Amino acid sequence: MTGSAMALGILGLCEATPRLALSVVGGVIVDRYDRLPLLTAIQFLCAVPVFAMVALYFIGVLQFWHMVVLETLLSIIRSMNPTAGQSLLRDLVPEEDLMSAVALYSLGFNSARIIGPSLGGVLMLWINVGGCFIFYGVTLLFSGFELLLVRLVNTAKPSAGSNWLREVKEGLSYIGGAPLVLSSTLAAYALSTFVGTYQRFLPVFAKDILNVGPDGLGALMAASGVGAVLSLVFLDAAGKRWRRETLLWFSAKATPLLLILFCVSRNLWLSVLLMGLLGAAQILFRTVSRLIIQVEAPRELLGRVISVFLMDQGLRSVGSLIMGAFATIFGAPVGLSLCSVLSIVLTTATFYRFLGKPTGRGNLTA
Repeated sequence: MTGSAMALGILGLCEATPRLALSVVGGVIVDRYDRLPLLTAIQFLCAVPVFAMVALYFIGVLQFWHMVVLETLLSIIRSMNPTAGQSLLRDLVPEEDLMSAVALYSLGFNSARIIGPSLGGVLMLWINVGGCFIFYGVTLLFSGFELLLVRLVNTAKPSAGSNWLREVKEGLSYIGGAPLVLSSTLAAYALSTFVGTYQRFLPVFAKDILNVGPDGLGALMAASGVGAVLSLVFLDAAGKRWRRETLLWFSAKATPLLLILFCVSRNLWLSVLLMGLLGAAQILFRTVSRLIIQVEAPRELLGRVISVFLMDQGLRSVGSLIMGAFATIFGAPVGLSLCSVLSIVLTTATFYRFLGKPTGRGNLTA
């Protein structure tokens, strides 16, 4: 519509800013109200700005400022969606099945990240832009109607507090006094900032470092997704034999270390292997850290704790700028390696400060 790359950046800012700014407030709301009706309402409300954009598009009056307003509104509504969805897992499955539930949640999310863009590209050819927006709106309505069929058996009564600031402080105070939860959260911030957006730089490695074309780039992108899926299968099958702290230590260190090795590689198939292992380690960390939050946090504080943890997704936008600056100044291999070293330093300092040394095997659910 505009021919401007800056316009795309502005829309990205409209999407990321409310999610980062309103995350903690969304956590308070999730703890105050029944999570299932709240999540259901979010799906239906999200469809409103989407269908508004559809109407403006087909009438032929859609302008860039419309998109800015509607994208901001959609992001404000969706800012509570991840917190409400993940908090609901505790009510849907017994604690002994949380490992499988969190793994399946991550599997679905990461599968969607792989399949979604490809499906979107095909749909663009078949049903055009307007059709894609309609498809998106219909899927939101469909998910809302699906949630109407869910029945929860035993759920605790939501918080009935009235002091928003006090409730936010309660959540932050709990995180500050829970070493494992605090370590998981700070490590997630470090990895999101200095490692999390490495995939955006794969075209640079494919073209300038490995000297391969689109096929090679596709192999690198696919390897990361395949590794992520395989790591979740491993975690569900064998993860319960390991302590949560050990898996957190391992995955937080392995992720940036594998990125460093990838930056050093000059062979395509070695790079593909390393990218698969990197995707596995990254998703292993995300799944274990989410499990820690689910198991450790009291139910009445779960929404606020998850909302603080999920602020790491907003930090990915900041991390993209930092990694881009390092790659520009030092070159992609050295720049991303330096970012990885910073991640290792920060996570190591965090774990030694709050957890001490990892103790190896143990029962993950203990």
